[in-house]
Amino acid sequence: MQNIINIKSGYAKENRTRWNRLRVQILSLPVVTLALLLGASGCTDLDETIYDKLTPDQYGQTEAEIETIVGRAYATLRGYRNEEGPHFPTEFVWFLNEVASDEATIPTRGTDWYDKGVYQEIQRHKVKPSNDVVLKTWEYLYSGVAAVNGIIFMVDNSQLSDAAKAKVKAELRGLRAFYYYRLMDFFGNVPLQTDYTDTSLKTNTPRADIYRFVESELLDIVDYLPETGYGKFTKNVAYTLLARLYLNAEVYKGEPEWQKCIDACDKVKGYILEPDYFTNFLKNNEISKENIFVIPYDEKVTIGNYHQSLTLHYKSPLVFGFTAACVNGICAEPGVYSKFDSTDVRRRALLIGEQKDRKTGQTVLMDNGNPLIYTEEISNFENAQQNEGVRMVKYEITPTDQWERSNDWVIMRYAEVLLMKAEALLRTNQGALAQPLVAQVRARAGLTTPPTIDLDFLYNELLYEFMWEEHRRIDQIRFGKYGLPGWEMPGSDKNMEIFPIPAKALQANPKLKQNPGY
Repeated sequence: MQNIINIKSGYAKENRTRWNRLRVQILSLPVVTLALLLGASGCTDLDETIYDKLTPDQYGQTEAEIETIVGRAYATLRGYRNEEGPHFPTEFVWFLNEVASDEATIPTRGTDWYDKGVYQEIQRHKVKPSNDVVLKTWEYLYSGVAAVNGIIFMVDNSQLSDAAKAKVKAELRGLRAFYYYRLMDFFGNVPLQTDYTDTSLKTNTPRADIYRFVESELLDIVDYLPETGYGKFTKNVAYTLLARLYLNAEVYKGEPEWQKCIDACDKVKGYILEPDYFTNFLKNNEISKENIFVIPYDEKVTIGNYHQSLTLHYKSPLVFGFTAACVNGICAEPGVYSKFDSTDVRRRALLIGEQKDRKTGQTVLMDNGNPLIYTEEISNFENAQQNEGVRMVKYEITPTDQWERSNDWVIMRYAEVLLMKAEALLRTNQGALAQPLVAQVRARAGLTTPPTIDLDFLYNELLYEFMWEEHRRIDQIRFGKYGLPGWEMPGSDKNMEIFPIPAKALQANPKLKQNPGY
Protein backbone atom coordinates (compact mmCIF):
# COMPACT_ATOMS: atom_id res chain seq x y z
CA MET A 1 0.00 0.00 0.00
CA GLN A 2 2.88 2.35 0.75
CA ASN A 3 4.07 1.97 -2.82
CA ILE A 4 0.66 3.06 -4.07
CA ILE A 5 0.77 6.16 -1.89
CA ASN A 6 4.26 7.04 -3.12
CA ILE A 7 3.07 6.79 -6.69
CA LYS A 8 0.00 8.91 -5.93
CA SER A 9 2.01 11.60 -4.14
CA GLY A 10 4.63 11.74 -6.85
CA TYR A 11 2.03 11.96 -9.56
CA ALA A 12 0.28 14.82 -7.83
CA LYS A 13 3.47 16.84 -7.41
CA GLU A 14 5.01 16.22 -10.83
CA ASN A 15 2.06 16.10 -13.18
CA ARG A 16 -0.63 18.53 -12.04
CA THR A 17 1.18 21.49 -13.58
CA ARG A 18 1.97 19.57 -16.73
CA TRP A 19 -1.69 18.55 -17.12
CA ASN A 20 -2.83 22.11 -17.03
CA ARG A 21 -0.14 23.47 -19.35
CA LEU A 22 -0.50 20.82 -22.02
CA ARG A 23 -1.73 22.44 -25.18
CA VAL A 24 -0.36 19.80 -27.48
CA GLN A 25 -0.85 20.51 -31.18
CA ILE A 26 -0.33 17.21 -32.87
CA LEU A 27 -2.36 16.51 -35.99
CA SER A 28 -2.64 18.38 -39.24
CA LEU A 29 -6.10 17.11 -40.20
CA PRO A 30 -9.35 18.69 -41.30
CA VAL A 31 -11.14 19.72 -38.14
CA VAL A 32 -13.95 17.30 -37.32
CA THR A 33 -16.80 19.52 -36.20
CA LEU A 34 -18.61 17.93 -33.31
CA ALA A 35 -21.63 20.13 -33.83
CA LEU A 36 -22.18 18.21 -37.07
CA LEU A 37 -20.78 14.90 -35.91
CA LEU A 38 -22.71 14.53 -32.69
CA GLY A 39 -24.80 17.62 -32.27
CA ALA A 40 -22.42 18.76 -29.52
CA SER A 41 -22.19 22.45 -30.31
CA GLY A 42 -19.38 24.44 -28.79
CA CYS A 43 -16.78 21.65 -28.87
CA THR A 44 -15.00 22.58 -32.09
CA ASP A 45 -12.54 24.90 -30.36
CA LEU A 46 -11.21 22.03 -28.30
CA ASP A 47 -10.48 20.02 -31.43
CA GLU A 48 -8.71 22.95 -33.04
CA THR A 49 -6.55 23.45 -29.97
CA ILE A 50 -5.43 19.86 -29.71
CA TYR A 51 -5.17 18.74 -33.31
CA ASP A 52 -3.67 21.59 -35.16
CA LYS A 53 -0.05 22.16 -36.11
CA LEU A 54 2.06 18.99 -36.07
CA THR A 55 1.70 15.84 -38.13
CA PRO A 56 2.00 12.34 -36.63
CA ASP A 57 5.51 11.92 -38.03
CA GLN A 58 6.60 15.08 -36.20
CA TYR A 59 5.28 14.23 -32.75
CA GLY A 60 3.91 11.23 -30.90
CA GLN A 61 6.41 8.64 -32.06
CA THR A 62 8.02 7.77 -28.72
CA GLU A 63 6.53 6.48 -25.48
CA ALA A 64 7.52 9.71 -23.72
CA GLU A 65 5.74 11.84 -26.32
CA ILE A 66 2.70 9.59 -26.23
CA GLU A 67 2.59 9.85 -22.44
CA THR A 68 2.51 13.62 -22.74
CA ILE A 69 -0.36 13.46 -25.20
CA VAL A 70 -2.29 11.00 -23.04
CA GLY A 71 -1.95 13.53 -20.22
CA ARG A 72 -4.05 15.89 -22.32
CA ALA A 73 -6.77 13.26 -22.48
CA TYR A 74 -6.86 13.17 -18.68
CA ALA A 75 -6.93 16.96 -18.56
CA THR A 76 -10.26 16.90 -20.41
CA LEU A 77 -11.82 15.53 -17.22
CA ARG A 78 -11.47 18.97 -15.66
CA GLY A 79 -13.53 20.56 -18.42
CA TYR A 80 -12.88 23.84 -20.18
CA ARG A 81 -13.99 27.41 -20.70
CA ASN A 82 -14.76 28.87 -24.11
CA GLU A 83 -16.68 31.79 -25.56
CA GLU A 84 -19.92 30.13 -24.42
CA GLY A 85 -18.73 30.02 -20.82
CA PRO A 86 -17.52 27.36 -18.39
CA HIS A 87 -18.01 23.64 -18.98
CA PHE A 88 -16.76 22.23 -15.68
CA PRO A 89 -17.96 18.97 -14.11
CA THR A 90 -17.77 20.38 -10.58
CA GLU A 91 -20.55 22.73 -11.65
CA PHE A 92 -22.77 21.39 -14.43
CA VAL A 93 -22.41 17.62 -14.03
CA TRP A 94 -22.84 18.13 -10.31
CA PHE A 95 -25.98 20.26 -10.78
CA LEU A 96 -27.74 17.55 -12.79
CA ASN A 97 -26.82 14.79 -10.35
CA GLU A 98 -27.55 16.62 -7.10
CA VAL A 99 -30.09 19.39 -7.66
CA ALA A 100 -32.39 16.91 -9.40
CA SER A 101 -32.18 14.70 -6.29
CA ASP A 102 -33.46 15.18 -2.74
CA GLU A 103 -30.06 16.30 -1.43
CA ALA A 104 -29.31 19.74 -2.83
CA THR A 105 -31.10 22.78 -4.16
CA ILE A 106 -30.32 26.19 -5.63
CA PRO A 107 -32.98 28.68 -4.50
CA THR A 108 -33.41 31.99 -6.25
CA ARG A 109 -32.28 34.71 -3.83
CA GLY A 110 -33.58 38.08 -4.96
CA THR A 111 -32.06 38.57 -8.40
CA ASP A 112 -29.35 35.96 -7.81
CA TRP A 113 -29.44 32.39 -9.07
CA TYR A 114 -32.47 32.63 -11.32
CA ASP A 115 -30.54 32.25 -14.59
CA LYS A 116 -33.61 31.84 -16.81
CA GLY A 117 -35.10 29.34 -14.38
CA VAL A 118 -32.65 26.52 -15.18
CA TYR A 119 -32.21 25.44 -11.54
CA GLN A 120 -35.94 25.58 -10.85
CA GLU A 121 -36.48 23.30 -13.86
CA ILE A 122 -33.96 20.77 -12.55
CA GLN A 123 -35.37 20.92 -9.01
CA ARG A 124 -38.91 20.28 -10.23
CA HIS A 125 -38.03 17.67 -12.89
CA LYS A 126 -39.39 19.96 -15.59
CA VAL A 127 -36.23 20.44 -17.60
CA LYS A 128 -36.54 22.02 -21.04
CA PRO A 129 -34.29 21.05 -23.99
CA SER A 130 -33.08 24.67 -23.96
CA ASN A 131 -31.74 24.33 -20.39
CA ASP A 132 -28.16 25.61 -20.34
CA VAL A 133 -27.02 23.18 -17.62
CA VAL A 134 -28.10 20.28 -19.82
CA LEU A 135 -26.32 21.77 -22.83
CA LYS A 136 -23.06 22.44 -20.96
CA THR A 137 -23.05 18.91 -19.56
CA TRP A 138 -23.63 17.40 -23.02
CA GLU A 139 -20.85 19.54 -24.51
CA TYR A 140 -18.41 18.74 -21.71
CA LEU A 141 -18.91 14.99 -22.05
CA TYR A 142 -18.73 14.91 -25.83
CA SER A 143 -15.68 17.17 -25.89
CA GLY A 144 -13.98 14.51 -23.78
CA VAL A 145 -15.06 11.81 -26.22
CA ALA A 146 -13.74 13.85 -29.16
CA ALA A 147 -10.38 14.47 -27.51
CA VAL A 148 -9.91 10.81 -26.66
CA ASN A 149 -10.94 9.68 -30.15
CA GLY A 150 -8.39 12.03 -31.68
CA ILE A 151 -5.60 10.85 -29.42
CA ILE A 152 -6.44 7.19 -30.10
CA PHE A 153 -6.18 7.97 -33.82
CA MET A 154 -2.74 9.47 -33.25
CA VAL A 155 -1.58 6.47 -31.23
CA ASP A 156 -2.80 4.11 -33.94
CA ASN A 157 -0.70 6.02 -36.48
CA SER A 158 2.41 6.23 -34.30
CA GLN A 159 5.53 4.06 -34.55
CA LEU A 160 4.93 2.39 -31.20
CA SER A 161 4.91 -1.38 -31.01
CA ASP A 162 1.57 -3.14 -30.94
CA ALA A 163 2.11 -4.00 -27.28
CA ALA A 164 2.85 -0.38 -26.37
CA LYS A 165 -0.17 0.82 -28.35
CA ALA A 166 -2.46 -1.62 -26.54
CA LYS A 167 -1.24 -0.38 -23.16
CA VAL A 168 -1.65 3.30 -23.99
CA LYS A 169 -5.00 2.83 -25.71
CA ALA A 170 -6.35 0.90 -22.72
CA GLU A 171 -6.28 4.05 -20.57
CA LEU A 172 -7.76 6.14 -23.37
CA ARG A 173 -10.56 3.68 -24.02
CA GLY A 174 -11.22 3.58 -20.28
CA LEU A 175 -11.63 7.35 -20.19
CA ARG A 176 -13.94 7.21 -23.19
CA ALA A 177 -15.99 4.49 -21.51
CA PHE A 178 -16.30 6.74 -18.44
CA TYR A 179 -17.61 9.60 -20.60
CA TYR A 180 -20.10 7.31 -22.31
CA TYR A 181 -21.20 5.89 -18.97
CA ARG A 182 -22.15 9.39 -17.91
CA LEU A 183 -23.79 10.20 -21.23
CA MET A 184 -25.86 7.01 -20.97
CA ASP A 185 -26.78 7.81 -17.39
CA PHE A 186 -27.85 11.40 -18.09
CA PHE A 187 -29.33 11.17 -21.57
CA GLY A 188 -30.11 7.52 -22.24
CA ASN A 189 -30.02 7.07 -26.01
CA VAL A 190 -26.99 8.97 -27.28
CA PRO A 191 -24.84 9.01 -30.43
CA LEU A 192 -21.94 6.56 -30.28
CA GLN A 193 -18.79 7.77 -32.03
CA THR A 194 -15.43 6.01 -31.74
CA ASP A 195 -13.74 6.78 -35.08
CA TYR A 196 -12.08 10.20 -35.23
CA THR A 197 -12.05 10.19 -39.04
CA ASP A 198 -15.74 9.37 -39.45
CA THR A 199 -17.53 12.65 -40.16
CA SER A 200 -20.98 11.22 -40.79
CA LEU A 201 -23.95 12.32 -38.73
CA LYS A 202 -24.92 9.85 -36.03
CA THR A 203 -28.34 8.92 -34.77
CA ASN A 204 -29.21 7.87 -31.22
CA THR A 205 -27.82 4.55 -30.05
CA PRO A 206 -30.21 2.74 -27.67
CA ARG A 207 -29.27 3.01 -24.01
CA ALA A 208 -28.89 -0.75 -23.66
CA ASP A 209 -26.38 -0.74 -26.52
CA ILE A 210 -24.37 2.03 -24.87
CA TYR A 211 -24.40 -0.11 -21.73
CA ARG A 212 -23.02 -3.06 -23.69
CA PHE A 213 -20.39 -0.85 -25.32
CA VAL A 214 -19.14 0.45 -21.97
CA GLU A 215 -19.10 -3.04 -20.49
CA SER A 216 -17.25 -4.59 -23.44
CA GLU A 217 -14.69 -1.78 -23.55
CA LEU A 218 -13.88 -2.14 -19.85
CA LEU A 219 -13.64 -5.92 -20.01
CA ASP A 220 -11.47 -5.74 -23.11
CA ILE A 221 -8.93 -3.29 -21.67
CA VAL A 222 -8.72 -4.22 -18.00
CA ASP A 223 -5.74 -6.57 -18.36
CA TYR A 224 -3.74 -3.84 -20.11
CA LEU A 225 -4.42 -1.13 -17.54
CA PRO A 226 -1.83 -0.05 -14.95
CA GLU A 227 -2.14 -1.41 -11.43
CA THR A 228 -1.60 2.01 -9.88
CA GLY A 229 -1.38 5.67 -10.85
CA TYR A 230 -2.90 8.65 -9.07
CA GLY A 231 -5.67 10.21 -11.12
CA LYS A 232 -5.20 7.61 -13.85
CA PHE A 233 -7.58 5.02 -15.27
CA THR A 234 -6.24 1.94 -13.49
CA LYS A 235 -7.51 -1.62 -13.11
CA ASN A 236 -9.24 -0.60 -9.88
CA VAL A 237 -11.01 2.28 -11.60
CA ALA A 238 -12.21 -0.09 -14.32
CA TYR A 239 -13.57 -2.62 -11.83
CA THR A 240 -15.26 0.12 -9.79
CA LEU A 241 -16.89 1.52 -12.92
CA LEU A 242 -17.98 -1.98 -13.91
CA ALA A 243 -19.52 -2.42 -10.47
CA ARG A 244 -21.44 0.86 -10.91
CA LEU A 245 -22.59 -0.29 -14.32
CA TYR A 246 -23.81 -3.64 -13.01
CA LEU A 247 -25.41 -2.09 -9.92
CA ASN A 248 -27.60 0.01 -12.22
CA ALA A 249 -28.01 -2.57 -14.99
CA GLU A 250 -31.74 -2.90 -14.43
CA VAL A 251 -32.10 0.85 -14.96
CA TYR A 252 -29.87 0.95 -18.02
CA LYS A 253 -30.80 -2.23 -19.90
CA GLY A 254 -33.84 -3.67 -18.15
CA GLU A 255 -32.31 -6.66 -16.38
CA PRO A 256 -30.29 -6.82 -13.14
CA GLU A 257 -26.67 -7.96 -12.83
CA TRP A 258 -26.26 -8.26 -9.06
CA GLN A 259 -23.74 -11.11 -9.09
CA LYS A 260 -21.59 -9.35 -11.66
CA CYS A 261 -21.62 -6.29 -9.39
CA ILE A 262 -20.44 -8.41 -6.45
CA ASP A 263 -17.70 -9.99 -8.56
CA ALA A 264 -16.45 -6.62 -9.81
CA CYS A 265 -16.35 -5.23 -6.26
CA ASP A 266 -14.28 -8.23 -5.15
CA LYS A 267 -11.63 -7.38 -7.74
CA VAL A 268 -10.93 -3.91 -6.31
CA LYS A 269 -7.73 -4.27 -4.30
CA GLY A 270 -5.31 -2.15 -2.29
CA TYR A 271 -7.65 0.41 -0.70
CA ILE A 272 -8.96 0.96 2.82
CA LEU A 273 -11.54 3.03 4.63
CA GLU A 274 -9.61 6.03 5.90
CA PRO A 275 -9.95 6.19 9.72
CA ASP A 276 -10.91 9.86 9.37
CA TYR A 277 -13.73 10.36 6.86
CA PHE A 278 -12.52 13.87 6.04
CA THR A 279 -9.05 12.76 4.95
CA ASN A 280 -10.67 12.01 1.60
CA PHE A 281 -11.53 15.68 1.10
CA LEU A 282 -8.45 17.48 2.44
CA LYS A 283 -6.69 20.15 0.46
CA ASN A 284 -3.91 17.57 0.04
CA ASN A 285 -6.28 14.63 -0.34
CA GLU A 286 -3.79 12.82 -2.56
CA ILE A 287 -2.71 11.20 0.73
CA SER A 288 -6.04 9.34 0.94
CA LYS A 289 -5.77 5.55 0.77
CA GLU A 290 -9.51 5.37 0.11
CA ASN A 291 -9.92 7.50 -3.01
CA ILE A 292 -9.82 5.28 -6.09
CA PHE A 293 -10.34 7.88 -8.82
CA VAL A 294 -10.06 11.66 -8.59
CA ILE A 295 -9.70 14.65 -10.87
CA PRO A 296 -6.52 16.40 -9.66
CA TYR A 297 -6.59 20.16 -9.12
CA ASP A 298 -4.03 22.76 -8.12
CA GLU A 299 -5.25 26.26 -7.30
CA LYS A 300 -2.16 27.81 -8.92
CA VAL A 301 -2.34 26.16 -12.32
CA THR A 302 -5.77 24.57 -12.90
CA ILE A 303 -9.27 25.91 -13.35
CA GLY A 304 -12.67 24.40 -12.68
CA ASN A 305 -12.79 23.52 -8.98
CA TYR A 306 -14.52 26.49 -7.40
CA HIS A 307 -17.40 24.41 -6.09
CA GLN A 308 -16.90 25.52 -2.48
CA SER A 309 -17.47 29.14 -3.46
CA LEU A 310 -20.83 28.20 -4.98
CA THR A 311 -22.31 27.19 -1.62
CA LEU A 312 -20.88 29.69 0.87
CA HIS A 313 -22.44 33.07 1.67
CA TYR A 314 -20.96 36.26 0.27
CA LYS A 315 -19.58 37.13 3.73
CA SER A 316 -17.92 33.74 4.26
CA PRO A 317 -14.38 35.12 3.73
CA LEU A 318 -14.79 36.75 7.16
CA VAL A 319 -15.67 33.37 8.66
CA PHE A 320 -12.84 31.34 7.14
CA GLY A 321 -10.15 33.99 6.69
CA PHE A 322 -9.66 33.62 2.94
CA THR A 323 -10.07 36.29 0.28
CA ALA A 324 -11.86 34.21 -2.35
CA ALA A 325 -15.27 35.41 -3.50
CA CYS A 326 -18.33 33.35 -2.56
CA VAL A 327 -21.63 33.46 -4.43
CA ASN A 328 -24.22 32.00 -2.03
CA GLY A 329 -25.92 29.48 -4.28
CA ILE A 330 -26.11 25.78 -3.47
CA CYS A 331 -27.50 24.49 -0.19
CA ALA A 332 -29.02 21.33 1.25
CA GLU A 333 -32.71 20.69 0.79
CA PRO A 334 -34.76 21.29 3.95
CA GLY A 335 -34.87 18.16 6.07
CA VAL A 336 -31.54 16.69 4.96
CA TYR A 337 -29.56 17.93 7.95
CA SER A 338 -32.18 16.58 10.36
CA LYS A 339 -31.89 13.10 8.86
CA PHE A 340 -28.36 12.70 10.21
CA ASP A 341 -27.83 11.19 13.65
CA SER A 342 -26.44 13.85 15.99
CA THR A 343 -23.40 11.64 16.68
CA ASP A 344 -22.66 10.96 13.00
CA VAL A 345 -19.27 12.54 12.28
CA ARG A 346 -20.29 13.01 8.65
CA ARG A 347 -22.81 15.63 9.75
CA ARG A 348 -19.83 17.96 10.25
CA ALA A 349 -19.82 18.32 6.47
CA LEU A 350 -22.97 20.42 6.83
CA LEU A 351 -22.68 24.01 8.03
CA ILE A 352 -25.61 25.40 10.02
CA GLY A 353 -26.21 28.12 12.60
CA GLU A 354 -24.51 31.37 13.57
CA GLN A 355 -21.36 32.35 11.68
CA LYS A 356 -18.54 34.12 13.54
CA ASP A 357 -15.84 36.44 12.23
CA ARG A 358 -12.56 34.50 12.36
CA LYS A 359 -10.59 37.52 13.59
CA THR A 360 -12.99 39.28 15.95
CA GLY A 361 -15.18 36.44 17.16
CA GLN A 362 -18.24 38.59 16.52
CA THR A 363 -21.30 37.40 14.64
CA VAL A 364 -21.01 38.17 10.94
CA LEU A 365 -23.70 40.52 9.68
CA MET A 366 -25.27 40.36 6.24
CA ASP A 367 -25.64 43.51 4.14
CA ASN A 368 -29.16 44.01 5.52
CA GLY A 369 -27.74 44.15 9.04
CA ASN A 370 -29.16 40.81 10.14
CA PRO A 371 -26.86 38.15 11.60
CA LEU A 372 -25.61 35.43 9.28
CA ILE A 373 -27.30 32.35 10.71
CA TYR A 374 -27.73 29.43 8.34
CA THR A 375 -31.13 27.77 8.75
CA GLU A 376 -32.30 24.38 7.62
CA GLU A 377 -35.61 25.70 6.37
CA ILE A 378 -36.04 27.69 3.16
CA SER A 379 -39.11 29.90 3.30
CA ASN A 380 -39.57 30.53 -0.42
CA PHE A 381 -37.74 28.57 -3.12
CA GLU A 382 -38.27 31.34 -5.67
CA ASN A 383 -37.26 34.16 -3.32
CA ALA A 384 -35.19 32.74 -0.46
CA GLN A 385 -33.38 34.77 2.17
CA GLN A 386 -29.60 34.99 1.89
CA ASN A 387 -28.98 32.91 5.02
CA GLU A 388 -31.48 30.14 4.31
CA GLY A 389 -30.25 26.65 3.60
CA VAL A 390 -27.56 24.49 5.20
CA ARG A 391 -24.20 24.74 3.42
CA MET A 392 -21.71 22.01 2.51
CA VAL A 393 -18.16 22.10 3.84
CA LYS A 394 -17.14 18.48 3.15
CA TYR A 395 -14.02 19.55 1.28
CA GLU A 396 -11.44 21.17 3.55
CA ILE A 397 -11.46 24.97 3.67
CA THR A 398 -8.29 26.86 4.62
CA PRO A 399 -7.46 30.57 5.15
CA THR A 400 -5.32 30.52 2.00
CA ASP A 401 -8.10 29.36 -0.32
CA GLN A 402 -8.66 31.17 -3.60
CA TRP A 403 -11.58 30.94 -6.03
CA GLU A 404 -9.86 27.89 -7.55
CA ARG A 405 -9.13 25.15 -5.03
CA SER A 406 -6.47 22.44 -4.68
CA ASN A 407 -8.71 19.71 -3.27
CA ASP A 408 -8.79 16.89 -5.79
CA TRP A 409 -12.36 16.13 -6.92
CA VAL A 410 -13.39 12.70 -5.71
CA ILE A 411 -15.08 10.44 -8.27
CA MET A 412 -14.74 7.00 -6.65
CA ARG A 413 -13.99 5.85 -3.08
CA TYR A 414 -13.53 2.45 -1.50
CA ALA A 415 -16.59 3.09 0.70
CA GLU A 416 -18.63 3.01 -2.50
CA VAL A 417 -17.23 -0.42 -3.36
CA LEU A 418 -18.25 -1.77 0.05
CA LEU A 419 -21.77 -0.36 -0.17
CA MET A 420 -22.29 -1.42 -3.79
CA LYS A 421 -21.43 -4.97 -2.79
CA ALA A 422 -23.68 -4.70 0.26
CA GLU A 423 -26.61 -3.57 -1.87
CA ALA A 424 -26.12 -6.34 -4.41
CA LEU A 425 -26.01 -8.86 -1.55
CA LEU A 426 -29.20 -7.46 -0.04
CA ARG A 427 -30.94 -7.65 -3.40
CA THR A 428 -29.98 -11.33 -3.67
CA ASN A 429 -31.25 -12.24 -0.18
CA GLN A 430 -27.79 -12.33 1.40
CA GLY A 431 -28.37 -9.74 4.11
CA ALA A 432 -26.15 -11.54 6.61
CA LEU A 433 -23.18 -10.94 4.32
CA ALA A 434 -24.18 -7.35 3.60
CA GLN A 435 -24.48 -6.24 7.23
CA PRO A 436 -20.73 -6.35 8.09
CA LEU A 437 -19.89 -4.23 5.04
CA VAL A 438 -22.37 -1.53 6.02
CA ALA A 439 -21.21 -1.78 9.63
CA GLN A 440 -17.63 -0.99 8.56
CA VAL A 441 -18.70 2.23 6.92
CA ARG A 442 -20.95 3.28 9.79
CA ALA A 443 -18.34 2.46 12.44
CA ARG A 444 -16.00 4.95 10.80
CA ALA A 445 -18.77 7.53 11.23
CA GLY A 446 -19.09 6.66 14.93
CA LEU A 447 -22.32 4.69 14.57
CA THR A 448 -23.46 1.19 15.38
CA THR A 449 -25.42 -0.96 12.93
CA PRO A 450 -28.43 -3.18 13.67
CA PRO A 451 -27.76 -6.91 13.32
CA THR A 452 -30.30 -7.03 10.49
CA ILE A 453 -30.55 -4.38 7.78
CA ASP A 454 -32.76 -3.94 4.74
CA LEU A 455 -32.73 -1.89 1.55
CA ASP A 456 -34.50 1.06 3.19
CA PHE A 457 -31.75 1.21 5.80
CA LEU A 458 -29.08 1.13 3.09
CA TYR A 459 -30.86 3.77 1.02
CA ASN A 460 -30.60 6.22 3.89
CA GLU A 461 -26.99 5.25 4.54
CA LEU A 462 -26.09 6.12 0.96
CA LEU A 463 -27.23 9.69 1.59
CA TYR A 464 -25.18 10.00 4.79
CA GLU A 465 -22.00 8.58 3.26
CA PHE A 466 -22.06 10.16 -0.20
CA MET A 467 -23.95 13.40 0.22
CA TRP A 468 -23.02 15.84 -2.57
CA GLU A 469 -20.70 13.32 -4.26
CA GLU A 470 -22.93 12.97 -7.35
CA HIS A 471 -24.53 9.67 -6.29
CA ARG A 472 -28.00 10.61 -5.14
CA ARG A 473 -29.94 10.99 -8.39
CA ILE A 474 -29.06 7.54 -9.70
CA ASP A 475 -29.51 6.03 -6.21
CA GLN A 476 -33.04 7.44 -6.12
CA ILE A 477 -33.77 6.11 -9.61
CA ARG A 478 -32.46 2.65 -8.73
CA PHE A 479 -34.54 2.53 -5.55
CA GLY A 480 -37.68 3.74 -7.34
CA LYS A 481 -37.89 7.01 -5.42
CA TYR A 482 -36.75 9.62 -7.94
CA GLY A 483 -40.20 10.56 -9.21
CA LEU A 484 -41.92 10.65 -5.81
CA PRO A 485 -43.16 14.07 -4.64
CA GLY A 486 -40.69 15.96 -2.48
CA TRP A 487 -39.67 19.45 -1.45
CA GLU A 488 -40.48 21.78 -4.36
CA MET A 489 -40.91 18.71 -6.56
CA PRO A 490 -44.53 17.79 -7.31
CA GLY A 491 -43.65 14.35 -8.64
CA SER A 492 -42.54 13.24 -12.08
CA ASP A 493 -43.04 10.34 -14.45
CA LYS A 494 -40.42 7.79 -15.45
CA ASN A 495 -39.47 9.69 -18.61
CA MET A 496 -37.90 12.36 -16.42
CA GLU A 497 -35.27 9.92 -15.14
CA ILE A 498 -33.16 10.98 -18.08
CA PHE A 499 -32.66 14.52 -19.34
CA PRO A 500 -33.63 15.93 -22.74
CA ILE A 501 -31.24 15.98 -25.66
CA PRO A 502 -30.19 19.66 -25.89
CA ALA A 503 -32.13 21.71 -28.42
CA LYS A 504 -28.89 22.92 -30.04
CA ALA A 505 -27.78 19.34 -30.59
CA LEU A 506 -31.07 18.52 -32.31
CA GLN A 507 -30.79 21.60 -34.50
CA ALA A 508 -27.24 20.69 -35.52
CA ASN A 509 -27.98 17.03 -36.23
CA PRO A 510 -31.38 16.18 -37.77
CA LYS A 511 -30.71 12.47 -37.26
CA LEU A 512 -31.04 12.84 -33.49
CA LYS A 513 -34.39 12.13 -31.87
CA GLN A 514 -35.57 13.72 -28.64
CA ASN A 515 -36.06 11.56 -25.57
CA PRO A 516 -39.68 10.59 -24.77
CA GLY A 517 -41.60 13.11 -22.69
CA TYR A 518 -39.69 16.18 -23.86
